[in-house]
Amino acid sequence: MNRPGARPRASTPLFIAGLAGLCLAATPLVARAQRIANQFDEAAANATQAPAAVGQPGPNGTAAPQLVPTIPKAVSRPEGWPGKKAGKAADNHVLSSIRSDPDAPIVPIDFGPDLPGTKPDGVVQAQYQEPVSSGGVAASDSDRLLAEAQSLETAMVVARVGPEVVLEGDLLTPSALNWLAKVSPGLKPEQVRELKLQICRQVLPQHVESLIVYVDACRTIPEDRLPEIEKKVNQAFDEQQLPRMLKDAGVANSLEYEQLLRSRGQSLDRVRKMFFERALAQQWIQQKVAGDEEIPHADMIAWYENHLAEYEFPAKAKFEQLTVRVGPTQPREAAWNKLAAMGNDVLEGKPFADIAKARSEGATASTGGGYDWTTKGSLASKVLDEAVFTLPVGQLSAILDDGQALHIVRVTERTEAGRRPFLEAQVEIRQMLQEERRKRDIDDYLAKLKDRTPVWTIFDDQAPTATAQVPGGGRMR
Repeated sequence: MNRPGARPRASTPLFIAGLAGLCLAATPLVARAQRIANQFDEAAANATQAPAAVGQPGPNGTAAPQLVPTIPKAVSRPEGWPGKKAGKAADNHVLSSIRSDPDAPIVPIDFGPDLPGTKPDGVVQAQYQEPVSSGGVAASDSDRLLAEAQSLETAMVVARVGPEVVLEGDLLTPSALNWLAKVSPGLKPEQVRELKLQICRQVLPQHVESLIVYVDACRTIPEDRLPEIEKKVNQAFDEQQLPRMLKDAGVANSLEYEQLLRSRGQSLDRVRKMFFERALAQQWIQQKVAGDEEIPHADMIAWYENHLAEYEFPAKAKFEQLTVRVGPTQPREAAWNKLAAMGNDVLEGKPFADIAKARSEGATASTGGGYDWTTKGSLASKVLDEAVFTLPVGQLSAILDDGQALHIVRVTERTEAGRRPFLEAQVEIRQMLQEERRKRDIDDYLAKLKDRTPVWTIFDDQAPTATAQVPGGGRMR
């Protein structure tokens, strides 16, 4: 960046090292390095010029969309260049003489008599015919028009953050596009368009926060260090994130993935650019907001004493149960005698679980009549709840009647109500207070950045509406 008087920060090497580590664990978002702030105007101007010629390979080796070629400026031919004309009026530009003698007549090339499909004039006839769709338009033309329409949509500016612009394609991440591909079949084009706008509305606040931090980082990091940072981030993306993306998309290599993305109006370069922005912003905010300062012991004790109720726990118990239901087909006296016989068998030493499986009518009879940890007050039967939390552990209860059935219970394990001591809770209290401090510092830092960074979005004047729940939401932390 061309900042008068700017000096490299002493902590920049540590920042770069930390960024390399962060990239290995960063969530897959997108990729290639974003232009720094003072390069924005130049990049924006270049973006308005026509791209590469039709069919020429793009920057990543794939075929560029069929767009109008840009005629380069006329460049004077060097002295002594073959085919140079003499005289001041002669045309000495590169485009003027591909042949050594531009004014000579064109002579057909003799391919020989044995070349199949060759006419007498030496022109080889093409054997390929363009497939035609049902609507009379060539299939490849239809696909190309669809891809171009999607590309135009994704090139729409949805926000400006300081010197940076946010395009619709920057918000339609691969995960969002995968979601759209699943839900869009059968929808009308205007419905798909509305879903895309809902995705943009949902993820734009998080993206704006990240981009504000990114712009702040680019103001501070020396420009000559950015290529090194970009190299590390891109390496992490290619080694860690891209293989996962290929697997999720079900493609074999990056070329197939690039073709899939382009069919959806996206590109791998844009994914890589977004990954770089997010990784740089995440590491920068970690450096600006440390959040790991030691919490005073007195603060932890004060917090614990002010939240004692959160560390209190009720009594809980494990128990076994034998049950016989009372009803028209089984009078109370018959049920009582049946349950008493089961209790006597337990007292004589027969396994409780075997008796429950064979003769009990309780909800857990098939598994031996046992109940896992149960807190006091959680049982629907007040009679059972009182017995489970008053009986001595290991002692068989008398027959209990709750009006609907008869029961015998035996408590196998119980812990009384109490409060978790401070010594056990202090580690998580420290971590919680550090996280609260970190969140507060991040909010303060973002508030200061927003005050000095102009932000505009296409949704500023629109009332909030319900948005589709798609992957990629959430606030930067």
